[in-house]
Amino acid sequence: MKVLIISTVRFRFNGITSVILNYYRNMDKTGMKIDIVVPNEISREYKNEFDSNGSKVYFLNRNGNPLKYFTSLYKLLKNGKYDIVHIHGNSSMMMIDVLPAVLAKVPVRIVHSHNTTCNHILLHKILNPIFRKCYTHGFACGQDAGKWLFGKDDFTELKNGIETKKYMFNESVRNEYRKKLGVGNRTLIGHVGNFIEQKNHVFLINMFAELLKKNPDYILLLISDGALMEQIKAQVKSLGISENVIFLGKTPDVCSYMQAMDIFVLPSLYEGLPVVLVEAQSAGLPCLVSDKVAVEANLTGKMKYISIQSTDKWVNQIEALNKKLPDIDRKKCCEYNNMKIADAGYDITRSAEVLRNYYTEFLKG
Repeated sequence: MKVLIISTVRFRFNGITSVILNYYRNMDKTGMKIDIVVPNEISREYKNEFDSNGSKVYFLNRNGNPLKYFTSLYKLLKNGKYDIVHIHGNSSMMMIDVLPAVLAKVPVRIVHSHNTTCNHILLHKILNPIFRKCYTHGFACGQDAGKWLFGKDDFTELKNGIETKKYMFNESVRNEYRKKLGVGNRTLIGHVGNFIEQKNHVFLINMFAELLKKNPDYILLLISDGALMEQIKAQVKSLGISENVIFLGKTPDVCSYMQAMDIFVLPSLYEGLPVVLVEAQSAGLPCLVSDKVAVEANLTGKMKYISIQSTDKWVNQIEALNKKLPDIDRKKCCEYNNMKIADAGYDITRSAEVLRNYYTEFLKG
């Protein structure tokens, strides 16, 4: 069985990359050859990992010259004689990836929806009718993401599983990473997300500035980077709150930094079912999220949804939650949450087995 995985977004620290890697690392690859197409040069660590598993990585610049990308992908699919192509993206613009697979006569063509909207709505709508004639199977990380891309057509929900054991609470790890950050006994609010408009950092920083007016004993930890990072740094500086905001950048060690956090926030403008929320719940963190996040992301029943129309509600919720933190047993929270996460089907060991079974089933027709 030859499988070609295509990432339509940069292969780096982001949700889609995490999903691809989680499945890749945990899938039984016996009798399989898995190769990867990425739109950017990848890190040496990723390259070594793929090499050690016999996987080839192809860098095809998806954003530079669409016609050249289309032609190059067609040749790769045709010459590689792949049985399955599995494309990860957010919109009907995956047509530029799936149409070459149609022309190359790849029998199984999977498109995988990871969000509930995109940045180019008009183009998405124009391409959608044609796009939906090109794939053989539709996957989605959740119901909302599936309905967004596939409408009334059938799709399969494939859950963004994680390695729950990695996120179990560890007091010594918490102390070590809080010491690294220099936060002392202050309440650490965490956010993980690329610096793009979707993640709503402008709102987050304005809200945090209002929170500090009520109580200066908070630190905000921002993990990742992106195009808007410098703009957000300038906003933080202009508000005079630089001493309370940590820009950590990218890190492969998110699970350890989550141990150090006290509260997790995600005020996104839109989300499907982000893997980072599965991780935050697995780490036993209280999660405050935008009401634009899919309701199915609440795997533990404990997540709090808040409107992004006003910063006041966020400030009040954080202040109320902060008073309860001393009474929260993180270890027990992790045990309960991970039981719920596993019951909901988000343990990666099981999820990877499910995906392999789908591959086999689809090939049989």
